[in-house]
Amino acid sequence: MTRLQNFITQRWLALALLCLFAGPVLSDEDDTAEDGPHTALTEVDDLQALGRMVHEASVPILLMFASEDCHFCERLEAEVLGPMKLVGDDPRRVLLRKIMLETPDSLRDFQGREISADELARRNKVDMVPTLYLLDGDGRELVPKIVGYTSPDFYPAYLDQAIDVARVLLRQGDVP
Repeated sequence: MTRLQNFITQRWLALALLCLFAGPVLSDEDDTAEDGPHTALTEVDDLQALGRMVHEASVPILLMFASEDCHFCERLEAEVLGPMKLVGDDPRRVLLRKIMLETPDSLRDFQGREISADELARRNKVDMVPTLYLLDGDGRELVPKIVGYTSPDFYPAYLDQAIDVARVLLRQGDVP
């Protein structure tokens, strides 16, 4: 096993253990965007153009699949992704974008084909939302997708580590 593979394996194991012991936070209150500063992620309708942008910037895409009726999507955006955008993680480290599954208009995939958001989700095996992908400019997955959201306790650290690994793989051209 190479040093990079060993490093990645150790990080994913540590992250998996953190997630295992981080239980859900249950609340009767609606603690979404109204509780604090919230910056909505930009919805994307042209992944091919986005791919060209990331080829030039040499940063990964963090693509969130979300749904209008998803309370956890709203919380993830308000508690983790919105604050990341506010502190400047977009676009120096990662390009943050989202696809809403209910979008009625078609969008352009990484190969330039017109496709519905729902079909793109099916093609990418999005079984539940929120689902986050870290992708290269050609739409290839750099690290395993991140499915679901329960609390902000360990999630930002987990996501930061996944972004760091994706950036290393992208820089080395070592896309799985």
